[in-house]
Parts: sequence; C-alpha cells; structure tokens
Amino acid sequence: MTPITGTVHRKLDASAIRLLAECKGPCVTMLIPAHHPGAQAGSRKTLVRDLMERAAHRLPEGKQTRELLEPLELIAKDEETVAGGSGFAIFRSPRFLEIFDVPDCKAEMLAVASHLELAPLVERAFVPQEFFILGISRKRLGLFRYRNGRCESVPLPANVPASVEAAGAFDPPDHDLENRHAAGPSIGSMKGVHFGTGSGRETAVEYLTNFCGIVDQGLKELLAGAPLLLGGVHEEIAAYRRAAKYPHILESEISGNLEFLPLEQIAQQAAAAARDHSLRAGQRVLAEAREMSDRSRTLNDPHEVLRAAAAGRVHRLCVREGTEVRGRMEPELDTVHAATEDLINAAVVETLRHSGEVFMLPPDLMEAAHPLAAILRY
Repeated sequence: MTPITGTVHRKLDASAIRLLAECKGPCVTMLIPAHHPGAQAGSRKTLVRDLMERAAHRLPEGKQTRELLEPLELIAKDEETVAGGSGFAIFRSPRFLEIFDVPDCKAEMLAVASHLELAPLVERAFVPQEFFILGISRKRLGLFRYRNGRCESVPLPANVPASVEAAGAFDPPDHDLENRHAAGPSIGSMKGVHFGTGSGRETAVEYLTNFCGIVDQGLKELLAGAPLLLGGVHEEIAAYRRAAKYPHILESEISGNLEFLPLEQIAQQAAAAARDHSLRAGQRVLAEAREMSDRSRTLNDPHEVLRAAAAGRVHRLCVREGTEVRGRMEPELDTVHAATEDLINAAVVETLRHSGEVFMLPPDLMEAAHPLAAILRY
C-alpha cells in the first residue's frame, strides 16, 4: 500500500502540477474547502467520509478499489488533517497519494477518472507565487519579496543606490561637467557610471535612466533569476524597462508609489499583477493559434486535441475556464471505464504530462463551442 503522507502538506505549484500529471489512473481527486471548527457546515471528517463513499460507488468492486480507497479512510480518521483550517486537495492514484494546500478552496469537489482533476487548479499553480517587487522612485527605492500571498520588505543590496540623488545626480546640472556615480567598495566591480549633462527635462530623464541602469545591475545577484514585478508611476517604470537588461521582469506592473502602502495592500496588488501577467501570456498564445497560417498545426476539437496531447504533439494549449466536455475516454487512456469523462481535463493533463504548456482563459475570451485551442509541435 502507498505510504500515507498524513499532515505533510505541499505547495500546489507548477512543479507539483506536472508531478500530478504523471499519475496514471484510476484516479481520485478531492477538494476540501476551508472550514473552522464548530461552523454550521459540519465537520470535514464527515465530508471526507462522504466523498470517499461516493468515490467507492463510482469504482468497480475489487482488490484494486479497496487498495485505492483504504488510505483515504485513514485520512478521514486523522484528526489533525480534517480539523478546521484552510482548504486542501487529496490526490490518489494506484502509485501516488498526496495532500496539497489549497488555501482559497471554497467548494467541495470529487472526481473519479482516468486522470487526476487538474484543470481547475492549473491557473493557481502557474501564476507566479514567488517574486521580488521593486518600487521605483527618484526619491526612494523600495524592494519587497512576495511569497504565496504575503509580502515583506527587503533591504537594498549595498551596491544599489536608494535614490537618484544617492546615485550622483545634481540639480541644477552643470553643463560643463560630466558627473559619475562614484565606484567604491560598496559598488564591487562596477565601474563609474556616467551621467551626461544636458538641460531641463532631458537631463532629468537621463539621470533617471542611468539610475535605473545602476539599480538593474546591482539587483542581478540578489534576484538570481527570480521574477521581478515593477511598481511606480508610468514614467519611472518606463525608464526602468528601457535601462534594464534583467530578462525576468513581469509584463504587468503596479501603478503608483509603493512607499506609503501597507504590505497587505502591496501583496494584494502584486497577486493581481501576477494573474494579469499569466493572462496576457495566454492571450498571446490564443491569438497565435487563431492567426497561424499553417492550420495543420492547430486543433480545437476535444477528441482530436486529447489524442494529439496523448501522443506528445501539443505544444501549447488554451482552455476556456470552467468548461467541461463529457465524452467517451480514448480507449488507450481509459482506466475507470465510465460512460463519460471530462475530455478537457484529460487534454490538460496529457499536455502537461508531455511537457506542454497550458493557459487557462476567462470564458469571455473563448467561445463555449470551442473551449480548446491547441498549437501542435508537428
């Protein structure tokens, strides 16, 4: 029997979703919503038992089903697991059992199918959950780290000036001089950075751009490849994007000065910006699928997409959120022998299983009659 993981909950991120996609059926997926002890909705122990009984009725009687469900009975008896708290998901296949935190889960769900039910969780898993936030301001930079809905302030590295003034700018500019940001011990191996002279607004813009270049270079080691979200007024963010060479800056941004915002509000805006970043990526893929001149490399029929995904041919897949298409599972994938299964979820899992990318899009961006748009590798 597969060992019980008990109360060791893991974060449901992109790597976890891809691991789950590897599981072969029959599969049982349960979503357990957040619950507080004593709430009128009843105990989660009762809910888990009810879901387990419903799963048993959907599976054929026999040794395999007993072995599949026996660990779930132990979970239902685990007081710590089923006590009040945030939501979680249980994933069970013949060779796999794991419990993952799903803090914002609001409704119960049970799926018994040839694949684990991953489509409702893909967006949450692939939206950036850990990244840095840079509040750009001429007068004072702010640096923050975002992790799973929480935000904390991070000290600037010693080689990053906190303001344009600290970087060596001056006002009014001397048109006969060329200024440098002094290179010293705190700058490490950086050379002196030139601040060209000019007049009026052009000089101010040049100071800002050069300042942003210093900051971009100074943050490189700390960021270490992590995504970076920018916040600030439009002019300052635009200057940073022009000067920056760091390749992992999110397309979305936070508008306005972050200096006086509480961390909770910065975290909320950062979460929204991360979702928007993922949405924009999905919209670009959908537009590419619709505009491709070689129509032999695109598919939208659920059965055709599923077959192509199972063969490893789907490179990118756009999916209409909250949509199911019920149908007979492809024979080579069918492990539960149900009358129908959700073909969209199966296509999502098979795409992930073969290292494809999946983008969940709001219903208003895709027609209900065409809830899938696949770009094929070949």
